[in-house]
Amino acid sequence: MVGRLFQIVYLLMENEHLSARELADRLEVSVRTINRDIEKLSEAKIPIYTTRGRDGGVSLLPDFVLNKKVLTDEEKSGILSSMKLMGTVAYDDEKEALQRLEDFFGEAAQDWIEIELDNWGEGYFDKERFGQLKHAVLTRKKVTFDYMKQGDISHRKVRPCKLVFRAQSWYLYAFCEERQDFRYFKFHRMRHLEVTDERFDPLSPPKGEASHYVSQKKTFQAIVAIDKCMAYRAFDEMNPSQVKEEDDHFIFTIEDADESWFTGYVLSYGQYAKVLSPADARENMIHTIEEMAGNYGAGSRGKFKV
Repeated sequence: MVGRLFQIVYLLMENEHLSARELADRLEVSVRTINRDIEKLSEAKIPIYTTRGRDGGVSLLPDFVLNKKVLTDEEKSGILSSMKLMGTVAYDDEKEALQRLEDFFGEAAQDWIEIELDNWGEGYFDKERFGQLKHAVLTRKKVTFDYMKQGDISHRKVRPCKLVFRAQSWYLYAFCEERQDFRYFKFHRMRHLEVTDERFDPLSPPKGEASHYVSQKKTFQAIVAIDKCMAYRAFDEMNPSQVKEEDDHFIFTIEDADESWFTGYVLSYGQYAKVLSPADARENMIHTIEEMAGNYGAGSRGKFKV
């Protein structure tokens, strides 16, 4: 439906006026559907109106803000770029509407940006899950799932508000009925996801909602040496403005590191990383490595007895 509404606006931008029958024929729907769509566009504050008579029909006000004559090429290109980002996760009818907009803007539709959410083997983007959650947000249907946190798996029922891409990951921002508060839920930590038939009234998320995302764990500044053979990865994942180069390695400063994340992250570099400071982080790393070695040594001194 969203794509069809956009196509109506597009057609009226190209034509001074069209009858409801002409719109219905072009979009392959009934006149009754077109009349309902016109009502929805009016409710959305699109300056659309109808006139009766032989030369009447459906029209947009001449000074409609999206009229291509009042947009610069840079503004047109900016609109297309924003819509291309949404196009990576759009339904087929919305992608068709984007193509129509590109045709309408003509030469301004420069193909200067491409956005692909699949990340070439470094994790994955779950399009099916994205579609489920997008549907739940737009139709205001409650969602249930099992959510995995450190040391805990809990069942949740939530009222979804929006999808958020932050810090290289997708999150669902929703009201959690168990916690009675708004929360962020990471896509990849959800299991047994189900969109229910139970609907809910529109929500009003609190201002400053990003505070729910900020970690409440105690953090510290860490300094880590990374061998140059792993530079390709380190510069992808850490702040390149806080790095010093030595003969055979780089020294990175990591702000706001927390213990549970930091230890596992450095260990993922194997022998190609070394914690330089702080001292307690070095000691924790040594202790963790000794426990890991115990999993493979004689007598099974580690946590696993298999």
